[in-house]
Amino acid sequence: MTSESSASFTLHPATPHDIPRLARIHVAACLPDNAFKLYFATSQEFKRRVTAMLEGQIGEPTWTHIKAVGKETGVLAAWASWFTPSEGEIRERDGGFEGGTDKGEFDFPPGLPAYVEADTQAWLAKATRGQRHIVCKALFTDPPFQKQGMGTALVAYGNRLADEAQLPMFLQASPYGYPVYKKHGFETVQVLDVDLREWAEGAEGDD
Repeated sequence: MTSESSASFTLHPATPHDIPRLARIHVAACLPDNAFKLYFATSQEFKRRVTAMLEGQIGEPTWTHIKAVGKETGVLAAWASWFTPSEGEIRERDGGFEGGTDKGEFDFPPGLPAYVEADTQAWLAKATRGQRHIVCKALFTDPPFQKQGMGTALVAYGNRLADEAQLPMFLQASPYGYPVYKKHGFETVQVLDVDLREWAEGAEGDD
C-alpha cells in the first residue's frame, strides 16, 4: 500500500512500532468527551486497554490502520482503523455465537462502556445481517494537530476503501466527530442518548 500526501502531511499504513503513539493519541483525543471520563478510573487504564486492542489488530488481514504524519515534523499526529469482517465472521455473529473477547476486540469494562457497546453491536448486527460491510472502528487526531485536515483526509481514505470494495460502511460517531462524518455523506441510522448523570457516582440534578 503506497502513501498518500497533502500539503502538510502524508498517510501511511501503521505498523506495530506505532502502537504506543497510536494509543496515546486515542486517549488524548477521547478525554475531552465527558463520557470517556466515566469509562475508566485512570487514563493509564484506558491506554492499557487500547494498547492491548491494537496489538491484536495491526497486521491482521481483516484490519486496515492508516496514520497521518506531518511532513516537516515527522510526527504521527492522527490515525484511523477499519474492520472488514470475513463471511465466516459474519455468519458466526449472525448465528448468535458467544465467546470471550476475541483478539483485537476492545475489552469494554462493565457499566457505561459495556452499555454503549451492546447498543452499538445490536444496531450494527441488525443493519448488516448476512451482508459484507466495513466498519470504521477508530479515527483520532492528537489535540495539538486538530483542525489541519488530517481527520478529513482519513475519512476520505476510508470512503475510498468502501467504494473500491463496493461495500457499505458503518461507524459510531461521538458528538465531536459527527459533523465531519455527515459532511462526507454518512447518514444517521441510530441515535443513543445517554444521561451521564445516571452513570456518574454522586451526580445529582444538573451536575
